[in-house]
Formats: sequence, C-alpha cells, structure tokens
Amino acid sequence: MENIYSKSGLQAVINASGRMTKLGVSTISKGVGETLVEAAGNYVVIDDLYVYAGRRIGDLIGTADACVTSSASAGIALAVASLICGGNLQKVKHLFDLLPSVTKREVIILKGHNVDFGAPVAEMVQIAGGKIVEAGYANGASVEDIQQAVTKDTLAILFVKSHHCVQKEMPEARSVIELAERLGIPCIVDAAAEEDLNIYAAMGADFVCYSGAKAIEGPTSGFVACKTKELADNMRLQYKGIGRAMKVGKECTMGLVTAVEEYIAGGKTSPVSKEELERFAACVGEIPGCKTSIIKDEAGREIFRCKIDFNPQQYGMNAKDVVRELQRGDVAIFTRDYQANIGSIAIDPRPLNSEKELEIIEQRLKEIHKSVNGGK
Repeated sequence: MENIYSKSGLQAVINASGRMTKLGVSTISKGVGETLVEAAGNYVVIDDLYVYAGRRIGDLIGTADACVTSSASAGIALAVASLICGGNLQKVKHLFDLLPSVTKREVIILKGHNVDFGAPVAEMVQIAGGKIVEAGYANGASVEDIQQAVTKDTLAILFVKSHHCVQKEMPEARSVIELAERLGIPCIVDAAAEEDLNIYAAMGADFVCYSGAKAIEGPTSGFVACKTKELADNMRLQYKGIGRAMKVGKECTMGLVTAVEEYIAGGKTSPVSKEELERFAACVGEIPGCKTSIIKDEAGREIFRCKIDFNPQQYGMNAKDVVRELQRGDVAIFTRDYQANIGSIAIDPRPLNSEKELEIIEQRLKEIHKSVNGGK
C-alpha cells in the first residue's frame, strides 16, 4: 500500500476510526483538489475573499452569513472573542490588555460537555478571553442547571454536540438554544463533525461551528454559521487580532466553498456500503473470540459501524492489545477504540478508501489470532 506518505518514509494508514484530526481528518474530492491548486496559483484581497466565502456558504446552508475559519475549534475561539470585542477594532487589537477590566466573559458549558477532543474545549474559550463556568454534573444535568449558572457576567452558553460528550441525562441542543434565546444570551454550538449544516441555526443558535474537513470532506478549514451578518462581520474583525494566529489561506477558503457546494449537492459518499460492512461483520464474526454487531453512532447520527467484541480466552488477546497490534507494521490500521478498555473496538467505514481496506482489516485480525494461537 504505497502513497505519498509511505514514499516519504512515513507509516501508511488505513483509517477505520473516523474523521479524526490525528489521522488527517478526511480525503478530498478531485473537484476540491482542482480548486485548491487554482486558488493557490492566484492572488486575491483576503478580506474580500472572507466576506465572499462566508456569504456564499451562508446562502448554501440557509443562514444570514458565515465566518470562514481554520478549524471548528478556531471558530469557538473567534466567536467568544467577537462577543467580548463586538465591532470595536481597538478592543480587537488590545484584547488581552482589556481583559482585567472586562467582567462579562463567563461562558457556561455543561460539565459533561467540558471534554478533551484532542485538545480541551475549555482552552478554545480561554484563549479568546472567556472564563469557563460548568453547569450540572458529569452524570446528569438539566437546562435548570444552566439557568442557575447565569449571572450578570455571562457572555455566552456553549453547547458541544459530540460523541466525546456524556450522552445520558443531558439536555438536548434545542432546549439549551431555546433557554439562551429566552434569556437573551448568545448560544454557541460546537457541531464540528455534524452532518446537518442547518439544523442548529434553524433552532436559533447564534453561532454554529463546523469543521470543513470532517463531514464536508474539504481541506483543513472550518466555518461558523452566524445568525446575523453583524455577528459574522465581528468574527471576521478578529483576523486583525487573535485570529491572525488562526488565519485560513486563500486556497483552503476556496476549497472549503467548493466542498460545501459539493456536499449540499449530494457529492462524495463512502465507497463502502452498509451491505459490504455487514458482509465484513459476518466474516470477522467467524474468527474465534470475535463477536460482531452493526451499531449506530453514539451521538445519534445516521452513521453505522461494525462493533467487534473480543473474548481474550478464545481470541488470545484483549481489545487494547489488538488495537496496538493493528497499528504496527508497514500499514497501520486505526480503529475506533474508545471502548477498548471494556473489550470492544469499532470499524467506521466512512473514511475507508475502498472495500479492499475492509478485506485487509479482516485478514489482519485473522493473522493476529493465528499468531497468538500457534498458527491455528
């Protein structure tokens, strides 16, 4: 399995984990690639490009405007900073000088949403000058917990929609957005990997942060769907301040626009069908010590994966050891391993390049079993 990375001496990767930043998130279409090359080969006034791209994306997804960012996490930071600074350029340029005298910068987040997604979500708020205020408990919370946390210094409410978050006994996004709207407090939704680009905006969220490279399968980028043009303009103004460290280039900006156009038009889909995933599950289920099932995404999205439960006595190895073995060798196989500590992994078919990669995973699981069972 040779590609540009293996030719450079790096380990080739089969990504059965998901659209993860640590694995390069996703792959792009030919159309997006052509856009990147053409945009990179020409000049443009960047401020004008940001306005064009934001309004084009807003038109495509049905919002008043959007702000293009370098990532969804940058979107959180720029949204928070824009709420502190508004449209005041001097505040933008002197944000950290002003913070000691700014009291209204508390951002409320459910305790079960204060997660590490590869970096702590709280850091994205704090680098923008916000102060995290947790509401509720890790094993349960309500909108009343959020309301009790509101003070005169509350700047915003942040809702994180992610499989990383606690799912049980947590309020739904709609109820949190509606609470924020009733209280007149801006609501920021972190929807980095979500597939519906309009649902949270339609609920009334002021800012909805998306990754451009996850569900949309664009270049490394992101955007924030904004409730009003003023909110988007204030976010773009942050590129004169902390946003400079998070700037997105002309090629990724135009590549993102093309990716959103393709996504809305029903473009790229997984080359592995659900039927092929079911065939894979049936074959792996015949390996001694492997029990397979087709499961739905933890966060409720219409995403289906193959779960593999390992019986260490029969397979010869526990799930955590299997994860390590799969990642060894010339081709590393990365699986979804959040539950490896309790005996299972999952295969996400969306990032796979072909059905052939499923066959490679199946074969590797068989080889591992044989190697720890004397070749049997």
